[in-house]
Formats: sequence, structure tokens, C-alpha cells
Amino acid sequence: MKVIAIANHKGGVGKTTTTVNLAACLAEKGSEVLVIDLDPQGNATSHLGFNPNDFELTINDLLTDSSNKVDINNMVAEHSTKGLYLIPANLAMSRADLSMSGLIEKDHRLRKSIKKLRKDFDFVLIDCPPSLATLSINAFFAADDVIIVVQTQPMALDAVNMIDETLFEIYSSRPDFPIVPYGLPTMHDKLTTVSKTVLNAINEKFNPNTFSPIHNNVKLKEASGYGKHILEYDPVCAGATDYRRLAKDVIKVYENEKNEGRKYISRDS
Repeated sequence: MKVIAIANHKGGVGKTTTTVNLAACLAEKGSEVLVIDLDPQGNATSHLGFNPNDFELTINDLLTDSSNKVDINNMVAEHSTKGLYLIPANLAMSRADLSMSGLIEKDHRLRKSIKKLRKDFDFVLIDCPPSLATLSINAFFAADDVIIVVQTQPMALDAVNMIDETLFEIYSSRPDFPIVPYGLPTMHDKLTTVSKTVLNAINEKFNPNTFSPIHNNVKLKEASGYGKHILEYDPVCAGATDYRRLAKDVIKVYENEKNEGRKYISRDS
């Protein structure tokens, strides 16, 4: 099982779109995939067609349970797409950082819970909130790798530098299994000079761990609004092609890892 956090503390860059559509495309290729919605807005939950308020248990109950009696397996919802599952979130999580402040090992609660999953998922994708507070720190400690979603727009890399510092603080605390960060350019417009310039900067920043860009595509926004992943909404559009390619590349990364080992990034890179 590979746990991947999808992150950027800047909102509106395509984190949830990437989490949901990458999950769907991995499932299409035969993987068993669990999406964990860690955003209090519950956008991944809604994007997958669920009402965030319909659930008796959400990830908030798990993370804030001081008795440690809430079972993560009881909150896994099965999507109509074969191989795709969800642990939901809703606005109750908006107080999670405060509720977790007094808990023992508050930054490790998600990691420990994921280890208790009874189903043998191939991938767990965590949709991080747009912040670097307790919820995101939980995701980073739980993750094997982090995909940092970066919009190919001016000043996009400023946000990345803050995530970079946070990741390497966590890296230093778990030297036995360092996090590997990957860059994913999103909302790319190949016709504009500024997008090309930022794309080059992203490639340079994350080299060699940069995925091919996700291009601007209105179908991706429409799919989200209708509570569908892109393979449900328009499986032949350019956005679907981009995310199928990303899923193929992600699988290739982990197949290569089995043969060649993990590829770490030094602190100075």
C-alpha cells in the first residue's frame, strides 16, 4: 500500500481535482484506491458525488477521538466505480486543529489509523487542506510520498517553498523512511508565455521528480460541479487524458521503486 498526500497550502490550485481524478484513473487500471478527504470543506467527498452531511462517521471523528475507540474501517464508503473508496469529511473538521491540540501524538493519529485498515488498498490518496496546520502535518507523517500541486501561474512557487521547509522538518524526524516530494503542474496553458516560464521553473525545482502537466480543461471544472470524477463525466476529454497519463506515471514510479529502490531528494536540492 502506497500512501500519497496531495498538497499545497494555497487553495484553488487543483488538489481535490487531482486527488479525485487520479484515484479514479488508478481504479480504472485495476488498483484498489482509498481517498481520504482531510479538508474541512469536504470537497473531495462532494466531488465523488456524496453529501458530506449524510455520514454518521467522518475522518473528524477518527482524528479527534480521545478514547481511540473509533474504527477507521467503519467509515470507508464504497463508490459506484469499481475499486474506488472514500473516507469522508465535512465542516465538523473546521475545529479539528483545536480539538486535537491536547491529544497525545496528535501529529501521528492518521498514520496509526491507516495501519489499521483491514482492506489491502494499493493506493491511499489524502486530499490535504489548504494549510500547513495539524491536519496537513498528519497527512505528511502518514504519507510515503507527497505530490505538491502547483498552478503554472506567477508566484506559484512561493507557496512551494513553505511546504518544502515543512516536509524537510518531517524528513529529519523520520530518517528511516524519508518523504519523496513530486511536483505536479496544473491548470497549464501551453499557449501563454507565463505558463511556459512557470512550468520550466517547476521542472527545475522538482527535477527529476516532476509529472507531466495537467492542462486547463473546462470539463474538469464541470465534472466537479456535477459531483462526478472525469471518467464518469467525459472520459474522452483532454482532462481525462491528462489524468490517465498521471495514473500511468504514478504506477510506473512505484514499479521502478520495487526494482531500483526509493529515490530521495537531498536537503539542498
